Amino acid sequence: MDAFVGSFLEALDRGDRDVEALARLGDPDPPLAAEALAAAAAEPELAPSRERWLPELLRSARPGFGARVLRELVAAGRDEGLPPLDLVRLRWLPRLLGSSNVLARLLLRAPQFASELAGDPPPAPEAMPAATWSAIRETKYRGLLRIAARDLAGRPFAESLRELSDLADRCLAAGLVCAAETTGVEPPSLLALGKLGGRELNFSSDVDLLFVYDESSEFEDGSRNAAIAKLVRVFKAGLERAEADGFAYRVDLDLRPEGAQGPVANSVDAALGYYESFGQDWERQMLIRLRHVAGPSAAARAFSEGVVPFVYRRLIDPQAPRAVRAMKLRIEEERRRAGRDLEIDLKEGPGGIRDVEFLVQALQLFHGGRHRGIRTGNVLEALSSLVQEHLLPEAAGEELVTAYTWLRRAEHAIQLVEERQTQRFPREREGQIGLARRMGYGDPEGERARARLTDDWTAVRSKVRFHFDALVLGGEE
Repeated sequence: MDAFVGSFLEALDRGDRDVEALARLGDPDPPLAAEALAAAAAEPELAPSRERWLPELLRSARPGFGARVLRELVAAGRDEGLPPLDLVRLRWLPRLLGSSNVLARLLLRAPQFASELAGDPPPAPEAMPAATWSAIRETKYRGLLRIAARDLAGRPFAESLRELSDLADRCLAAGLVCAAETTGVEPPSLLALGKLGGRELNFSSDVDLLFVYDESSEFEDGSRNAAIAKLVRVFKAGLERAEADGFAYRVDLDLRPEGAQGPVANSVDAALGYYESFGQDWERQMLIRLRHVAGPSAAARAFSEGVVPFVYRRLIDPQAPRAVRAMKLRIEEERRRAGRDLEIDLKEGPGGIRDVEFLVQALQLFHGGRHRGIRTGNVLEALSSLVQEHLLPEAAGEELVTAYTWLRRAEHAIQLVEERQTQRFPREREGQIGLARRMGYGDPEGERARARLTDDWTAVRSKVRFHFDALVLGGEE
């Protein structure tokens, strides 16, 4: 890539708009890209530093788009009276502009946010938002800017999952305070499930939440439940409301006791009573990822401790892998009947993210009663613990860690474009080259980067499905 960048700079010096080179690189619209890059190189504020920003743009998914946005960002900052862009301190800004449409638009709307990208890489987000919905949205998007830049900079990817989850935790905690202040109701305990519960949140994902509270004799008539239900509805609406500056988080409450038909919050006793009397196998699997996020700790602790016997049986449970296997096959069949193309589904297709999650959870349910060290909602931590406890062969553990990390990186790179909740691996050439660039495949020839991406995709799916077949689908022992 360095040789390609050097020759492209030489062509610019000659006044040559090398459209063919951009076509080989893989830009989706080479003629427009050539014009945009030449215009950016001629921009007085950008010309002196072009040897810094041009290589980063050429490594992005859409160099021409990034160049156009970079010029517009310079103009937007000038209109706002901001200092000129320091592209030494903001090294990852150009690549981000060429990689994420949604974050490029965010910066054009709020050019002052570009300062979040200072550093190589920028520091992880740490800000705690004020208890207002607008402050929560701003904190989220400022945090996404930093995390996306850190992804593009190539820092260890597992940190991305943790950073996205910690950012969501802070925003949800502020949202709970905001809803409590709005309704005048003492807040319940907020617990996370799903990927947030495992501190492995996606770049664009629902947050699966559960609310519990301590019952008090003062509220035996049910008024406490009604008041908390009102608070939860305000909380959900505030986080999901789409405004000009975006939205905070999509909230899914359907994993609660009795699902969508049940109360939006439960007392600790009521929730535990439900699982004791009516809990199903899939709910045991779901509760592996239970984690307290915000609100009173006593109720959260009482529920988390009280539900352990339901999740982890004291004796080895041979039914657990069978139940997980049946659930996974049922999901795949339902998706196919609904017309879903599972061959391009990073999450639910054979050899996808869900296969790794279900494999890990099957082993946790099978052995977790006797091996406390494997009780974690984090897939990568669980794989490490399963190997350490000699419950998973080391070679299999290493292959699954590598495959799961690749799948999650691909998922993030796909969602980075428009902050959409999708796990669709692109079929078209342009989309595959763009995904390769967002994942760091740096070959100068776009077709070569695309070929490496698709080869890795095939290999990852094959390895994951092999282990899933051996340990869950076909494993009766």
